[in-house]
Amino acid sequence: MSTGKTRRAPSPSMCRRRLLLAGSALAAGAVMLGGCGVVAENATTTMPTSANAGETGGGAAMTISPPAEAASASTLMPVYWLGLNETTVSLYREFLHSDHTGDPVGEAVRAMTAGKPLDQDYFTPWHPADSVTASISSKNVITVDISSDAFKGSLDSGMAHRAVQQLVYTATAAAANAKLTAVGQESTVVILVDGKAGYRAFGHVPLDEPLRRDTKLAAPIWIIDPQESQVRGSDVEISGTAVAQPSQLYWRAEPVVDGRPSSAAVAAGTVDLPAAVGETGRFSFSATLAPGDYSIRVFYGGHESAGDSKRITVISDPGSPEG
Repeated sequence: MSTGKTRRAPSPSMCRRRLLLAGSALAAGAVMLGGCGVVAENATTTMPTSANAGETGGGAAMTISPPAEAASASTLMPVYWLGLNETTVSLYREFLHSDHTGDPVGEAVRAMTAGKPLDQDYFTPWHPADSVTASISSKNVITVDISSDAFKGSLDSGMAHRAVQQLVYTATAAAANAKLTAVGQESTVVILVDGKAGYRAFGHVPLDEPLRRDTKLAAPIWIIDPQESQVRGSDVEISGTAVAQPSQLYWRAEPVVDGRPSSAAVAAGTVDLPAAVGETGRFSFSATLAPGDYSIRVFYGGHESAGDSKRITVISDPGSPEG
């Protein structure tokens, strides 16, 4: 986005960064995001102005099976965040370090409210919860009891729905990752607030019945590996999932200069996605990069702002530990 007198419309990447700032600024006072339409003057986090707050987004939904929620290492746990996806806000998953508190669902939900995404394009509208506990029935009903201080943020109805779904996705993913729910049986989430049912989340979403995942909210493209800020050798393997579309899936490796990705890609190509249109498929490709900092982006032709990206550091010694 230009800060001069031309007053150009903010780019999707700039809107993402403003979203990040908005979450921490809500308690401090009014926030304006210019043309992004994400935070209103009354410090209410809102959906982009180009999206209908009552809609959950169009296009085919990403199918996420319980085995896909499993972390690559037992020290990690799945946590969902929100991120700007072209004209809407979608859900993205990261794997964070777990302290193995004995309550994997409660730990993941607490991290969702109090932690920070690794990816600077993601954000959370939640405030740190003083208390989160969870239990699971034999019928895959996950009960999360969360303290009311987590709901301090002021959200519009569209963002409130996504925030609640962020919790639902995180709780069900954490339970699946810990193998606490039965595979092949849908999980539901009951949310109690300070031990009581019937709370109205962020003033919009009634928590009076078990909730299921809204499958329209998962972002259409995820880069799963590497995660943000990881270190790799010069031969970088990139993998993830995407919903197949009629247009071609592409990737770009852009050097990060002065903290920003350069528009001049040092490597680029197409991505093979073995899936029919509308179905979810896994992709993988490799890139050989010189030492330095890069932004790796995967996107559909003509819709780069709807893709996913990760910033990584490439070193000459592939045996060095990851960041």
